Amino acid sequence: MATINESWETWEFNNWTVSIIPLFAAAILLGMELLSILVPIVFDGISENIATKGKHLDKLEPTDNLYITINKLLTIVFVYHIAWVCHNVPSIKWKLEELTIWNSLGSVILFYIFYDFFYMNFHRILHFRQFYGYVHKHHHRQKAPSRGNLDAINVHPFEFLVGEYLHLLTICTIPCHIFAVLYFILAAGILASLNHTRFDITIPYIFSVKLHDVHHRLPESNYAQYIVLWDYIFGSYRSYDDNMSASGESSDDIMGKVKAG
Repeated sequence: MATINESWETWEFNNWTVSIIPLFAAAILLGMELLSILVPIVFDGISENIATKGKHLDKLEPTDNLYITINKLLTIVFVYHIAWVCHNVPSIKWKLEELTIWNSLGSVILFYIFYDFFYMNFHRILHFRQFYGYVHKHHHRQKAPSRGNLDAINVHPFEFLVGEYLHLLTICTIPCHIFAVLYFILAAGILASLNHTRFDITIPYIFSVKLHDVHHRLPESNYAQYIVLWDYIFGSYRSYDDNMSASGESSDDIMGKVKAG
């Protein structure tokens, strides 16, 4: 790991040759395609499917494809910034002898607590009626996510950018080892993809795909991305069997009011 770190100068953006940029971009895009392919392969057959209670967005429209394309391109920039931060932030350790339980498992636990606190509140703000129609409404056209990563990144680019760069803020803030960062970023892609499938994957008291499925039907609930902690604390947790949002309105009710102005 030290060799990778010491040779980083060849990967400083100012030193990149014209040929490196498309290769780097292609590698990131290939990784995203593999994510879309491998998640269904790995989880299909090891879990039951979640019943579809909301209307499925069967056909992606031009705006959907535009946002997905933009967000794939933004991911290339995000991954570069993650790599740059990992090299330049002193609190991120690289040497194997520096690996401890505190900067690996301990840091990962703090990552999720820190990230989801800010993401949940950002997500909640996106549901304020004065903002909802401009950004987050697009994502809620899909009430029964099934496409994994494609449905996950089918969001307004502003929302995508904030969500991604909160990961960057997290690893900059919490001292950690590079192994913890690698796990956090890779797991983020997998869990976000799972949240937009029909696979009934649950880690008791921590994570459940069903809870995000509830959010797509009942927008004023389950705002967190990864863990249920902050929704419990802030009172926005809703179980899979709930039929109405905290305000007593369904997603259709809220969208109707947004359309009505």
